[in-house]
Amino acid sequence: MYIVAHRGAEDLELENSMAAFLAAPPADAVELDVHASLDNQLVVIHDRTAERVAAPDSPHRDAPMASLTVEQIKEITLTNGENVPTLEEVLATTDLPIQVEIKAPGAVAPAAELFRHRPEQLARILFISFSDAALVELTDRLPGARVGVLRAELAQDVDVLDEIPAANLAAFLPHWQMVTPELVANYHARGVRVGCWTIRDEHALSVVEAAGVDFATVSDPGRFRPGSPESHSLTW
Repeated sequence: MYIVAHRGAEDLELENSMAAFLAAPPADAVELDVHASLDNQLVVIHDRTAERVAAPDSPHRDAPMASLTVEQIKEITLTNGENVPTLEEVLATTDLPIQVEIKAPGAVAPAAELFRHRPEQLARILFISFSDAALVELTDRLPGARVGVLRAELAQDVDVLDEIPAANLAAFLPHWQMVTPELVANYHARGVRVGCWTIRDEHALSVVEAAGVDFATVSDPGRFRPGSPESHSLTW
């Protein structure tokens, strides 16, 4: 089982910060979130505003990312003293494979544009989202994209798995409490790998590893290690 660092090593450093991504090893990959700026640049942040992660006196802390240019977003000071990173900056900082979660529909076109100009980076990217429409549009715009479908509840339909071309569909990523050996076996039978999110204690780790998931997203990649580490580097 491979280990993916959720928003970087979020238990050790501020989520989605450069410090968190640099602290991600020994993880096999990192996960991050992206929104689009007003000028169509991808910035790495979970919420639509920086209020939760910005310093109290930071400019623009309450403004939606989509209302700010990337220059204005760079004026935001995070609680650890850093600035909000762009996805391009993260690509230049870590060589690990990356799960890029599309947080808003406006991030789809900039993502496709970025990787059309950076095709050498595309192989290490897995685009993930709770938005089925975002994933379908992304594969339309970027035929080489590998995507993963996020789900939070068993009751949610998975019809999108039949809409995404098989060449693009790489993974199904439910909340860890949804994971069972049967679920994993069903997706493996159709050629789809299974990830899960987010592991925050040893019990959850043991449950998903016993079920046979391919990769687990964890809050502390140093603490949560698989009983059977993989011998080869992770590819999507």
